[in-house]
Amino acid sequence: MLKPKFFNIILFLFVKYIVFALVLAVMEDRFKLLVINNSDNKQELISNSFYYLLYVLVFIVAFILVFSAPIYFTFKVKRVIYFVLLMIAILIAEYILYVYLNSQKYLFDNDGIYNAIISILFLLLFFYRYIFRLVR
Repeated sequence: MLKPKFFNIILFLFVKYIVFALVLAVMEDRFKLLVINNSDNKQELISNSFYYLLYVLVFIVAFILVFSAPIYFTFKVKRVIYFVLLMIAILIAEYILYVYLNSQKYLFDNDGIYNAIISILFLLLFFYRYIFRLVR
């Protein structure tokens, strides 16, 4: 669908992380726990929603800054095996970084797995033509 240009990589990451944040907000009741339960009136609800959105956007921008260049340069690789290995390495690095920064648990965290699944789905959704052309 899209060509793997740098702007498209940033767009892919932004959309992917927004969807990931929505999945976490709904599946784990994060929005309810962090915003709704801590709001006594409409003004606090709006204020807490704004700060929650700001918190999520800071992490999104940080992850985009870290992973946009590696993904972009991975798309410059012409051999399928190297492309796949580099994407796997990026997904593992993303998982480890996410779990390290966000999880109070040990190395295994379902949120990191959700992130990897969403990453693969959106990678195929955004760049399936390029990926399938590379495989041929």
